[in-house]
Amino acid sequence: MSTGIFSIGTSALNAAYTALRTAGNNVANANTPGYTRQITVLTPQVGTFIGGNYVGQGVAVTEVRRVYNDFLAQQAHQAQASASQSESRYLQLAQISNLFADPSTGVGGTIDQFFRAVQDLTQRPADPAARQALLSAANLMAGRFNDVGDRLQEFRNGTDQQLRLEIDAVNRTAREIADLNDKIALARGAGRAPNDLLDRRDAAIRRLNESIRVSMVEQDDGAVNLFLANGQPLVVGNRASEVGMTLDPVDPGNVLVGIRSGATVVPLDPDRIGGGKIAGLLQFRANDLPQIENELGRLAVALSAQFNQQHRLGDDRNGQPGGDFFAPLAANAFAAATNGNPATTIAVTFADTTQLVASDYRVDYTGGTYWLTRLADGARIDASTLSGYSASGGNVAFTYDGLRFALAGAPPANGDVFLAQPLRGAARSFGVALTQPAQIAAASPVQAQVPATNLGSIAVDDLSVVGPARNPALANATTITFTGPNTYTISDGVTTLAGQTYTPGTPIVFNGWSLALRGTPQANDRVTVGANVGGIGDNRNAIRLAQLADLALVDGSRLAGAFSAVVARVGSATQSADIYNAAQQSILQDAVNAESAVSGVNLDEEASRLMQFQQQYQAAAKVVATAKMIFEEILSIAR
Repeated sequence: MSTGIFSIGTSALNAAYTALRTAGNNVANANTPGYTRQITVLTPQVGTFIGGNYVGQGVAVTEVRRVYNDFLAQQAHQAQASASQSESRYLQLAQISNLFADPSTGVGGTIDQFFRAVQDLTQRPADPAARQALLSAANLMAGRFNDVGDRLQEFRNGTDQQLRLEIDAVNRTAREIADLNDKIALARGAGRAPNDLLDRRDAAIRRLNESIRVSMVEQDDGAVNLFLANGQPLVVGNRASEVGMTLDPVDPGNVLVGIRSGATVVPLDPDRIGGGKIAGLLQFRANDLPQIENELGRLAVALSAQFNQQHRLGDDRNGQPGGDFFAPLAANAFAAATNGNPATTIAVTFADTTQLVASDYRVDYTGGTYWLTRLADGARIDASTLSGYSASGGNVAFTYDGLRFALAGAPPANGDVFLAQPLRGAARSFGVALTQPAQIAAASPVQAQVPATNLGSIAVDDLSVVGPARNPALANATTITFTGPNTYTISDGVTTLAGQTYTPGTPIVFNGWSLALRGTPQANDRVTVGANVGGIGDNRNAIRLAQLADLALVDGSRLAGAFSAVVARVGSATQSADIYNAAQQSILQDAVNAESAVSGVNLDEEASRLMQFQQQYQAAAKVVATAKMIFEEILSIAR
């Protein structure tokens, strides 16, 4: 009898002691990251049939179990992946926003300063100091474009470095999880509950989701298999795949992340990575950064092309035709390295810089059709429906968004891809072509004269050179002879046009110039147009150059306003990313709180349990003491 009571008391002591240790361990690890609360699971011993009744045999410690909810853990892991993605993208955008907000790197101010120098030149076209001031302002503006373009490239390089670090972290963590899987499976096979190993693995999976989103499937032996968002396995049992980075075969300036297979990397679709810092960095690198570069590049191209076009229509201080004021910018385009016919080439030129869209473009040759995709918004168009489409053998050309696309050489193979990045590097390449102040073409190459002997009231309203190209016959001596108040004959000695209708204010266009007259002529009145010889003090082309500042040359905005619009769009994108990130962080916190409510340690609850188990231990000790006393009484009776 006493031995049965003693056995029951001993089992109760052991159960209470184990429960006390478990609760104490919970208290000790209350602030340990990744620790999961544990409980002691007790079950009653099978009773013994005595005297027609089953009499209990005490208690058994079945296991020390983690208080773990798989659903809540999965929710927390996925929330971690989304929060890490949004945070990494926001932090990159915030750096660019700070760059554009910095007055020392601002482009808009230097554009205004440049055009103020042009305006000053209109007042003093012959002054070498005014010319030098304009050249200096141009170089300052170009330097700002270059600085911002270089900084954006530095952001790209920095993003690549961060991607490498995150990929290394993924590979280390995947190997750690595979190793833990092996240890957990061995422990489970030996009948042990490896709670600490399970905590370590769960923490590793949480860290893994910070870098890249994974889903988890548990096996019967306790190991877990981890899969990327697109379904590719990352960890299977005790084997871990390796993640790597490779260049995009279509766009060598872009990088892709994928699973290593031997010496190669099988790329993942960037849009299907699903989450983690890697997804955020790739999103920034592939979408946000190119868009900002294209916005800035469009401004550089429009400013350079429009200013050059007008500058070429003037004469410099030495009476020579004006050249390019800024170094001409070229559009970048190339064929994919994986194309089936490498003999097909692509070239892109600027047809109308006022129509440019801040985007890259992709040309796909599929089933005999050339498809053009504007990557900024995904618009896809059959190239044969576009303006200026022409096709002859392997030579195909078409115009879209102010760009002229031309493919040449042998016809492409089905599935061949071509990429155009006309604006991407323009800011970094922006530069001043002129080296001497005298090269600035402030003067108009032509002038009009009205003889004093005219009998009518005819007078010159405006004389300008018509672009875009300079007419070779521009400076030919030309005479307009009025045959009456409403008709005239025009001749430069080479071409004669008789019976022309005169309307006051309506331009007369001839040999690349446009002349607007006012007043009423009489028969035999004349106006002559010819070369502007000795026009050092002439400012008419400088005036035309200054007027460019107020024209809608970039997406319907003036040049300086266009940069402000870029800054505003960067700020708006950053603010949106900040708001989205804050929402994701809130979702993560809610998920962590929900998981902690189940798996975390509550010190108040543990203190209550400690008191409960202490009382249980004390009561069990009394049971043992009672059994001992009964045993001694029995022995004394026997003596």
